[in-house]
Amino acid sequence: MVEKRKKIPQNDSKKTAREAALEVLHQVFRHPENGTPVPVLLAEKTASLDVRDVSLTSELVYGVLRRFMLLDTVLTSHLRRPAALSPQVRMLLRLGALELLFLDGIPERATVNELVEIARRRFGQRLSSLVNALLRALARDKETVFKPLSLAEGCSLPPWLAELWGRQYGAEKALEFAHNTQTGPAPCWRVNTLRPGSGELLAEWTARGYTRVGDFGFSAFGLPQNRDRAGEERTLLEILERDGALTRQGAASQLLVGDIVRVIREAAFEDVPLWDACCGRGGKSTALLEQGIRVALASDPSAFRLEDFKKSVRRLGLPMPQILCLPVQDVADSFPLILLDVPCSGTGTLGRVPELRLRLTREKLERVVRLQREILESVWPKLEPGGLLFYATCALNKEENETQIQMFLEGHHEAEGVFQKYYFPFFPGQDAMFLSVIRKDGAEAEKFKL
Repeated sequence: MVEKRKKIPQNDSKKTAREAALEVLHQVFRHPENGTPVPVLLAEKTASLDVRDVSLTSELVYGVLRRFMLLDTVLTSHLRRPAALSPQVRMLLRLGALELLFLDGIPERATVNELVEIARRRFGQRLSSLVNALLRALARDKETVFKPLSLAEGCSLPPWLAELWGRQYGAEKALEFAHNTQTGPAPCWRVNTLRPGSGELLAEWTARGYTRVGDFGFSAFGLPQNRDRAGEERTLLEILERDGALTRQGAASQLLVGDIVRVIREAAFEDVPLWDACCGRGGKSTALLEQGIRVALASDPSAFRLEDFKKSVRRLGLPMPQILCLPVQDVADSFPLILLDVPCSGTGTLGRVPELRLRLTREKLERVVRLQREILESVWPKLEPGGLLFYATCALNKEENETQIQMFLEGHHEAEGVFQKYYFPFFPGQDAMFLSVIRKDGAEAEKFKL
């Protein structure tokens, strides 16, 4: 963590990292229904900042999003009339509480002084005095401010989601899931195995201390941030990404793709066409192409995601699939292999996408379960007899995963479940994912039997 700059003089109009963080947080909390990704908002609000302050802004924003309920609980215990605070003052206090209680490397005086000055400029002397007194009290009492909290409060989860996890997976797993959401994921990379020297490249980065991920990836998990040559390594990784030797991809996604490849090879399906029916930006399709799987068609209703997909295919030097900007219902062809990475609640991504705490509701979850069922029913007739359908989500919710699949199998006598697996995070902050493989029986099924 870099040390904070000195307080900016009053007549200096340059934005600070804390001010940029407040702008992003106000926008996310005021309009949770707006689906603009936080990285996009950060890029807009930090365009004028230097690299150190961009990094600090990101840490502040994600820290508040991951812990705002806990921060509110702590602040409430130090306020006589917490309900009287405006949302703007409350957000400023959340930011200060986060720094004082959770972030190392920032001098307490720097935190208090700048936030008090921001409060004075924006809200006047009276409220700046309140901010000053409260933040100094937190700094003084930070070893004793925490009390026994519920799972929802302690990990800033929607109470209904904490209850759902406990009911579906048990108290121990729910606690594990919740703690995982408190940390941002360490970056992971996938090696492009079609490039000469890919094996040597993987061996080089694991020899540097990076953790192996599956057969073709590695992660920065566990590496100290202030290690020697860290900056040099970041630059080199960026060059390797730009040149197509590496791709950023989460650990769970890499492991899921590895199992898809294994199942396809066991079925001797390497040379048959695959349709990626909800391809998004194409992370899984490009990984499959690197393994020699014949991705013949990739479709998605989002044009800008498909443009990102095309750029990735070109960057990696892969054969370009046919690409259609269509919903799955409008694709006419049939295929022996279909990858269906369906829209989902994203409850397995809360470490990486903490703003979902504000945006996700029970009603949205119910709607996405219905949408998944509709997509499954639309795609199933397009799977050829004997073919395999790979159903994937990044959700921690049985209604979207095994219950969804069980209901589908019960409604289709020709459908057989052949493989099912959760990919729970084994690095803090990593996504959780689910995969189910369904085989379609029929006149031609026997020759493709696993």
